[in-house]
Amino acid sequence: MSRRRLLLPCLLLAACLAVPMSGQAARTRYKTGVSDQVASSFLSPLYTGLGMSAARYITPYDVMVLSPADPDRVALDQWITNARKAGQDVLVSFEHSHTLGHERHIPNAAEYAKDIKLFMSAYPFVRSISPWNEANRCQRVVTGGLVVGQPICHKPKQAAVYYNTTVKTCKQLKRSCRIVALDVLDQNNVKPSVAYVKTFTKAARPFPKIWGIHNYSDTNRFSTKRTKALLAATRKGEVWLTETGGIVKFGHSFPFDPNRAARALGCMFTIAKSNSRIKRLYIYNFAAAQPDTDFDSGLVNLDGTARPGWNVVKARKARPCHK
Repeated sequence: MSRRRLLLPCLLLAACLAVPMSGQAARTRYKTGVSDQVASSFLSPLYTGLGMSAARYITPYDVMVLSPADPDRVALDQWITNARKAGQDVLVSFEHSHTLGHERHIPNAAEYAKDIKLFMSAYPFVRSISPWNEANRCQRVVTGGLVVGQPICHKPKQAAVYYNTTVKTCKQLKRSCRIVALDVLDQNNVKPSVAYVKTFTKAARPFPKIWGIHNYSDTNRFSTKRTKALLAATRKGEVWLTETGGIVKFGHSFPFDPNRAARALGCMFTIAKSNSRIKRLYIYNFAAAQPDTDFDSGLVNLDGTARPGWNVVKARKARPCHK
């Protein structure tokens, strides 16, 4: 009888452990954060209400050689200050120079190393770094005098140079870094993105431990095939969805529709929990775009009120993708 009394609780415990994760437990598989360029976002009660624990910011690779009064320097410092006060684990992604006439410049390894060393010295507490944001994005749209799109979009080996240089720089500074080796955009046709990853991998040393995927096309077309293709191409290591989100407005393809964006966010959560390699999800973005901006994926309106997508993110509410 005593054996039976001991056996029954053990069997019940085993049965509980065998039940698949659901609800709050399932949410702990990956960390949810935001990719956002607006320092004041962290001051909003609606942001606090989302329970985010990680935040990502994009800045030019040469930001630290600019004057302390330069808008990029000021914006970076204010953003990092507010993010840290909000208890966020900060990830910084570098991209092309914002200096007029220098946007298409491709720095060599020595130049790149010099610039990111300045950043690491100024912000020694930032340990998560992405060497080059959306390295494979080629679109060249002039916005506010700046060229959007990366000058290395056809140069995966150059992206590997920046990753390799970041690894060496962290070692030289005796810094423990989490390096998102490659931030790659899925794009509607994912084949060029897959090819970019494969060429990058051949030149990357050591083999990356963390990959970054921006799977806007899958999320907003309610699909999973592009993310699956990039997961296969990266082969192993953690995957961070460093930019994704529900598009509220983008050109003619996505006319203004907050409800469609909210549905896309549900698909986003389904994708995030679909593979155990996915460890982080950064939603782009919290703040609404300005009226004259073509791209908007904000969780709140310009007046600070919540959009339908905010509720989806608050609940971490997954919904099926169609494909």
